[in-house]
Amino acid sequence: MQIGYDASSIRPRPSGVGYYTSSLLRELQLQYPDHRFLILSHLADLSLSGQNLVFTQRISFPIKEVWMQFWLPRILDRHRPDLCHFTNGIAPLRISMPYVVTVHDLSLIEHPEWHPRSRRLWMRRLLLPSVAGAAGVLCDSEATRQRLLQWASIDKSRTWVIPLAARESFFEARSETEKERIRARYELPRPFILYVGNIEPRKNLSRLLEAFRRLKPREVDLVLAGRCAWLWDGILREVQQTRKAARVHLLDYVREDDLPALYQSALAFAYPSLMEGFGLPVLEAMASGTPVLVSRVEPLVSLVDGAGWLVPPEKIGAWQDALAEAIEDAERRILLAAKGREKSSQYSWARTARETMSCYKEIAS
Repeated sequence: MQIGYDASSIRPRPSGVGYYTSSLLRELQLQYPDHRFLILSHLADLSLSGQNLVFTQRISFPIKEVWMQFWLPRILDRHRPDLCHFTNGIAPLRISMPYVVTVHDLSLIEHPEWHPRSRRLWMRRLLLPSVAGAAGVLCDSEATRQRLLQWASIDKSRTWVIPLAARESFFEARSETEKERIRARYELPRPFILYVGNIEPRKNLSRLLEAFRRLKPREVDLVLAGRCAWLWDGILREVQQTRKAARVHLLDYVREDDLPALYQSALAFAYPSLMEGFGLPVLEAMASGTPVLVSRVEPLVSLVDGAGWLVPPEKIGAWQDALAEAIEDAERRILLAAKGREKSSQYSWARTARETMSCYKEIAS
């Protein structure tokens, strides 16, 4: 089978969707060497390799949305794949072969105020026709599928729930020497609570910062690791204000090689998000053996499943209490870390690839 694979989210500094796209492709290549994958991307200089990869773009195109709607259909008409997989919700409106689209979450539809104007203009208009025209829609979680079915008039039989996974590097225990090196690199001499993810409104970092500021003085810091994605000005101002009352570190983007040791160096991992499609950083923390504090929202509740603190996302007092308990109760941290590591082992990219290929084959047949 020849599969057109949307790799446009694979970039030098990827976030969750980029990791999904690259991790799934890598595992599909390994498990299915007889299939050919046409790499579809507006970027030409992708660091991908493999005998079963076919690159379709020789020069980079500056605007992904324009490339996908006006240039990509010509590429597909020339190569004629058996089907295509669009990995981030949007497909070309003019496409003549069956395709699968992955919908990671519906925050753009349910809360457009969390997104910049450019995303609202492009993606909100294209998401519904992309989903409606798909032969199959993949969702990272059951919660996302239920939201999708409520919003779009599509048959449930055309949807698949295929969970993501933590990469193998997060399960590997890091030496104390490596963890000390990472703490020194990012200037983290004291114990810390960690957040990893984009700096954007729906991550609810304002309430986490306020809860941390209210804690009684302790020799513990708060570390926010992630790129400034969009609408982050207000959050940065709050970080500056919180630094006056408590120690807060804003690390910006942390490269993938450093993340496992950073997770394993933390006392606990806090993820106060208001809405998620899956919660990949939570699973990475659990795989790393780091206890987690997460918002009491689906799919995070099902993902953690008794292996962490569940906190009402909008209650600052509840976050303050949970942070205090996580800092003070070493026995509970150890217990929840063990449960989280066991829970995370149920997910793998091998499983994700197998279930994705089953979808491909069903649609192609």
